[in-house]
Amino acid sequence: MKAKKEFMNLAQFAVEQAKKKGADAAEAFISDTQEVQINVSSRKVEQVSAVTDAGIGLRILKDQKMIFGSSNELSKNSIKDAISGLMRKVPYHTPDEFNVISSKESGFLSGDWSSYADLLSYDPKITEVPIQEKIKRAIAIEVAGLDYSPKIAGSMYAIYMDSTSNIYLANSNGVSGWFPTSSCGGGGNFSAAEGEDRQSGSYIKVVINYGDFNPEETGRKGAENAVRMLGAKPIQSCEVPIVVSPDVGTQILSYIVGMLSADAVQKRKSLFAEKLETKVASDILYLVDDGKLKGGLATNPVDGEGVPRQTTPLIVNGVLKNYLYDSYTAKKGKVKSTGNRARGGYQGQGGIGSTNLFLKKGKIKPNAIFSGIDKGFFMKDAFGLHAGIDSASGDFSIPVAGFMIEKGKISFPIRGISIGGNLFEFLKSVDKIADDLTWFQSVGCPTFSVSSIKIGGASK
Repeated sequence: MKAKKEFMNLAQFAVEQAKKKGADAAEAFISDTQEVQINVSSRKVEQVSAVTDAGIGLRILKDQKMIFGSSNELSKNSIKDAISGLMRKVPYHTPDEFNVISSKESGFLSGDWSSYADLLSYDPKITEVPIQEKIKRAIAIEVAGLDYSPKIAGSMYAIYMDSTSNIYLANSNGVSGWFPTSSCGGGGNFSAAEGEDRQSGSYIKVVINYGDFNPEETGRKGAENAVRMLGAKPIQSCEVPIVVSPDVGTQILSYIVGMLSADAVQKRKSLFAEKLETKVASDILYLVDDGKLKGGLATNPVDGEGVPRQTTPLIVNGVLKNYLYDSYTAKKGKVKSTGNRARGGYQGQGGIGSTNLFLKKGKIKPNAIFSGIDKGFFMKDAFGLHAGIDSASGDFSIPVAGFMIEKGKISFPIRGISIGGNLFEFLKSVDKIADDLTWFQSVGCPTFSVSSIKIGGASK
């Protein structure tokens, strides 16, 4: 997918036109995206979707009022008309002294950003591979899962997907450049049966480079997760140590980082508001958001408004050290942006989002965690985790599934139970972290254990 010089020129043109029409400042964000999704069912292709989409998102600042609009019509005349329309809407917007277009003080990069090889998550091969080869990958996911075991009864879905974008960004404060980004991957959900018992399992993998995605492994892991749960049953209510798998750990981290958004904090919608420099977790817990991580799925030179990505320690040895900021919340909080403005495309203004978020790995093997537990629970699935946590108190009750731990080893599968407690007590009770840092999309987590948690199960 080649860069289009005319798109960079159009972004600069849009900014110049906005200034000519009276804007105090302006920003133009153009995305040019190619996406492929292939659905497979019963070892045959069910649907192939190949979409190309390009458009412009405009932010105009006038009299402390921020106006936004977008269009998929990329011509100078249509951009002029869009800007005129936005300027007419200025009187109907509310002024906000913290509205801002990123400036030189933010330390932005400029020029041909694709030359920053270590700051790109991009593989040009994704757009070069013929669609027929991608169809083979989708089929391979399902076939590998269906053939994993005679206990596999069928697949709920098998999908291959990829996306490649060129992002062009310009503003009236000197930002002017572009960079490419890409990802590819897929997943499958399979059902397993044994007698009257039926269980399901899934697995999804997303990577940057086309060659790093293994469709057969993806299908097998989804099927394995289904087969392993056959015979699952509830246990009686108890209070035991718990081992958290990396896939559930990433869900927990995703919830936490939403609460570490400066926007949520400033609106008093976060459990972590007014807790900077206070202890919120175990001494061994170190949580980082790293937008510059080499090879990271969310690594880019800059964020969605042209501010350089950075490495932001969030929780260090259990102490809350930072929130995630964009330019608006940074101005409001009288700090510098952490480069965390996220843009999903030209259609929306975006908001604060994490980049490559991960819990730092420990120095012990996962087996060492299990071996120290006489009786406990290995949590492999959590259902409705975000909805199960009270955003005001941090109290939670979450349906979960996994395996019993007996005498240091994984035993029988468990379903029909829930875990309950308080998020801060949960974080402070983390007592061991393994060295198996595992990434699920752009969130990474190793296996870790919590000293004790209440399990709600079957009545005696």
